[in-house]
Amino acid sequence: MSEKRTDQLLLFSEFIDFYYPSIYSAITKLTGVTDEKDLGNITMDIFDELWRTRDQVLTELRPPAFIYKILIRHVFVYLRKQGAEDRISALQSILYSLPEDTE
Repeated sequence: MSEKRTDQLLLFSEFIDFYYPSIYSAITKLTGVTDEKDLGNITMDIFDELWRTRDQVLTELRPPAFIYKILIRHVFVYLRKQGAEDRISALQSILYSLPEDTE
């Protein structure tokens, strides 16, 4: 294994250790899911995508914003598969609304 790849694996491992709890918690709150297997699968899907885009993730100036976009997309995909359109609509109205004075 190349030194660069080893460095990326180590850095990404630290990245996972740092962000896993907050991503897992956000998924729990946004989906309302309590099944640990489902929550773990969604979380790992997010980290899988983050790994595939690791060059961008590891150089991103604002990793939380980048992670948030990926997290929201995976949450909505999961909720659509579950037929939870009402929850999606509620989340969209909460997450995508801006106070009028910030425009």
